[in-house]
Amino acid sequence: MALWRKQLVIGFLLVLSSCSVGPDYVPPCVETPSHWKNKSCTNAADPYLDFWWEVFYDEKLNELEALALENNRDLFIAYERIQESRALMGIAAADFYPQITLNPLYTSTGELIKNYANSSLVSVPLTPFRAHELLYFLPVNVSYEVDLWGKIQDQYRAAKYSWFAQKEDFDAVLLTLTSNLAFAYFQLRTADKQIELLQQVLKTRQKAYQINLDRYEGRIIFYADVALAAEEVGNVLIEYEETLRQRKIMEDQLAVLIGIPASEFCLDPIPLLEIPPPCIPAGLPSEVLLRRPDIAEAEYRTRSAHQLVKQAYAEFFPSLTLTAVGGFESPILRDFLRWISRYWMLGVGSDQLIFDGFRTPYYLQQQLARFYEASGQYQQQVLIAFQEVEDALTNIDLYAKEHNNSEIVTKWAEKAYQLYSDRYQLGLINYIDVVNTERDLLNSQIQVNALHGYQYMATVQLIKALGGGWSLP
Repeated sequence: MALWRKQLVIGFLLVLSSCSVGPDYVPPCVETPSHWKNKSCTNAADPYLDFWWEVFYDEKLNELEALALENNRDLFIAYERIQESRALMGIAAADFYPQITLNPLYTSTGELIKNYANSSLVSVPLTPFRAHELLYFLPVNVSYEVDLWGKIQDQYRAAKYSWFAQKEDFDAVLLTLTSNLAFAYFQLRTADKQIELLQQVLKTRQKAYQINLDRYEGRIIFYADVALAAEEVGNVLIEYEETLRQRKIMEDQLAVLIGIPASEFCLDPIPLLEIPPPCIPAGLPSEVLLRRPDIAEAEYRTRSAHQLVKQAYAEFFPSLTLTAVGGFESPILRDFLRWISRYWMLGVGSDQLIFDGFRTPYYLQQQLARFYEASGQYQQQVLIAFQEVEDALTNIDLYAKEHNNSEIVTKWAEKAYQLYSDRYQLGLINYIDVVNTERDLLNSQIQVNALHGYQYMATVQLIKALGGGWSLP
């Protein structure tokens, strides 16, 4: 074949190998609101923070988060999934290159052979005889499939987008881990504050019980006041022990998150201080699509599914495979690996689907359904993201208002308790009135503490909903 003809054939194959069939990718359509329905803080957080949890300026939280990043098993599993996806991408990329194999072969065959010949040409009758045949074979096989319709390229891109999605999944696992730890940490600190309140109330009620007992022994009051005081001591003690139980459970949850056996982890009490949580600006709704790793993961999985749709389209078109074999073949050992024993073969093969029981059309339908499923999951994840931000903003706003109102109620409850206690000391009212006002005061204090803790947890919820960060103005 003339040189220009060879060049023409090679150029034609290269042009065909750059072709790609199937529909072009169009990102799933999502409706992005222009602003948040609920109020958002406009003050910028510290732009020099390395990690989002440092916005709380809590050394113990920073220490626990560092342990979680180092020891948490879920994070380790997510990292290994990235390595697995990267390896799968490498496997898909291997089809871009020729496949070269070395297949040495030695055979020694003994068999009975019967010859057949024209009787008019052979005067001696032919009889069966045994034959022994030796074969020494050392071929190098080269096989290369020309990517005429972009099938190999589509498979590779699908694996590449899956790898990108897995990296985003790692970031999503990291965000979930750190936010869950911060959430549990502030729950535990809220419980520590409640334990502190119950300890103070328990001392007060034990003192009240002793005073009532002394007054009863002095024949000043009836024994009913003593029994009522003892009952209130028991009620507070039960609530105190229940809060201790819950606190131990929270401590065990923290141990799992930081990768330490629960039996080996103890955290000293850290009551939550009456300091408002940091103000986190939510930014614009469109920015959430860029920040959240779960949304980016869903979009990459949609891209990967689309590439598999294009690969399924390519299955309808013919394939072209180039093969070459070269080496040595000889029935005599002394001639093996000599130039006279050289062996070569060149081949071009094509494969065109005619009928396969509708397997290929159904495969295309399967990949299309998976693409639409991935697209729907992406759109749903975007809606969930917007909902989570709105919910967090609502919680922050309303918890702050409830906390302020509860503080006002607590001040009035303190005033009422003091007045009723003074009147009881003067013998003007029964002890049941004091117990009721003190119970109301305790409930108000516990509510204030719980709402304060909810504010911190809602702040963590907002940071997680925003993707672990916030933009500056």
